[in-house]
Amino acid sequence: MTDYPDFLDSTALLADGPALRRRLDRDGYLFLRGLLPAEAIRAVRARLLKKAAAGGWLNPAAPIGAGIANQAAACKDPEDRYMRVFRTLWRDEELHRLRTLPVVLDLFSRIFGEPALAHPMFVQRNIFPQAGDFDFTTGIHQDRVHIGGATSYAMWVPIGDCPREKGALAVAAGSHRDGVLDTKVGTGAGGMDIAVPIPGTWVTGSFNAGDVLIFSDVTVHKALPNRTREIRMSFDARYQPASQPIADVNMVPYAGCGTWDEVYATWERPDGQYYWQTLALDVVPLDRSYYDRRDAMAFEMAERGDRQARDAILRIIQRDKDAAKRQRAERLLERLDG
Repeated sequence: MTDYPDFLDSTALLADGPALRRRLDRDGYLFLRGLLPAEAIRAVRARLLKKAAAGGWLNPAAPIGAGIANQAAACKDPEDRYMRVFRTLWRDEELHRLRTLPVVLDLFSRIFGEPALAHPMFVQRNIFPQAGDFDFTTGIHQDRVHIGGATSYAMWVPIGDCPREKGALAVAAGSHRDGVLDTKVGTGAGGMDIAVPIPGTWVTGSFNAGDVLIFSDVTVHKALPNRTREIRMSFDARYQPASQPIADVNMVPYAGCGTWDEVYATWERPDGQYYWQTLALDVVPLDRSYYDRRDAMAFEMAERGDRQARDAILRIIQRDKDAAKRQRAERLLERLDG
């Protein structure tokens, strides 16, 4: 997989919003060098690594700044042992501020031709090295089924340098033209994998601190395996024109991270908090049909003892509002793990 062609570099077009929009419409992605200040990225990396070390994720025999994983602690979202450490990382004040820097909002406003909204909810990922007893990376998926609302665009940012072998992101260029693809239960984002052949052409590349990848919510993407000894940290924030509808799930913190009041209670400065509350946003319900279908398939698989349903079952337990569904999922998880 690491022999995929390189991303097309769009950095030279950075000041030309219409040109960036045309390329984004054509390819489904933009790769931009040095959009974010490298020193700010490295400072956030240092903060998150200290929290990861406190949670037992790092090798105690190596310097914290090296980010060398404690492979005995390898875990993934949505496992409980992952979430206990993850929520301390996700709440980090300086991490949140990276996604709303003026250089970022100005870029998306140029692309959209109108003011841009940064979704309050965003994703922060921590991928342990691939090993014999741990072989996980972010699988092939699209964001639309999880994000809903109007068309949105992700900005994927590695927190530090990220060569291909550390688990850089790859996108299927041109795949956005095929719209939302059918899904099945799997270990990908949201417990879903794509169930049909992938359109487009896979491309990837190595990232330096401050480089970003932007792509639409129907562009198919995945991460490459992390073949280093380090934990690969990244975040992906999402943006859309502020005038267009946003789904309700994007207005709350990441699942398992508490309320906004609880998140902001850990911050040192009040500026930047609740920034969306002054905007006249059109908040709409998420189309949950994709999740309903996932859940029905996961229950059927779990009843058969198929452990491929485990991640989806965990997500139902953690995040579904229906108490009866959660109870059924808990019973099935006991059977799967028993």
